[in-house]
Amino acid sequence: MDKDEDAAFDLAVEAVHTRNYSEAIAGFRPLAEHGAADAQFNMALLLKAGLGQPRNYLEAYYWAVLSDLGNERRAQAMVSELSGFLPVEARAGVYDRLLARLEAQLEAGERAAIMKYARLYAEFLEEPDLERAYIWYSIAQALGIRGGAAGSAALSDQLEPDALIAAQTKAADVFSASLFSKPTASSVSE
Repeated sequence: MDKDEDAAFDLAVEAVHTRNYSEAIAGFRPLAEHGAADAQFNMALLLKAGLGQPRNYLEAYYWAVLSDLGNERRAQAMVSELSGFLPVEARAGVYDRLLARLEAQLEAGERAAIMKYARLYAEFLEEPDLERAYIWYSIAQALGIRGGAAGSAALSDQLEPDALIAAQTKAADVFSASLFSKPTASSVSE
């Protein structure tokens, strides 16, 4: 976060401390939309508790998963807890929203979306798509993004040899067709 975002985050936290929860949500939401994992976690927390607006486990789950994908460790327990309240179909709808969000970010060349997308396919979906996750972990590895090499190595052990070769070929194709293969893509921030 930059200085303005830090100041906005601090104001939202102060709103929580003064029990002005509607103002807190209004402060956290743009930061959460912009990708701040700690703001996403706070959105989930407020929505789960019904503070600032009526309780909404579905929306809280969306923000908690997104926060977890952004490596906010506190979100893991909330994701686990909230998943117990939601039927499989509801969670699938959240995953569809997250996939659409992340796919748009990938198309725009946002490097920060790569690991989130891979993890969503590997760790969150009811039926993981390990081949698709492998593709994106491989792209992360190619770009030197932390966790990419470990993710692709872990999944290569889980894929059958023919599926692994197919995923590697697809990873090369996806990479070549993406903005990530362009020299300027390296300058896109994480």
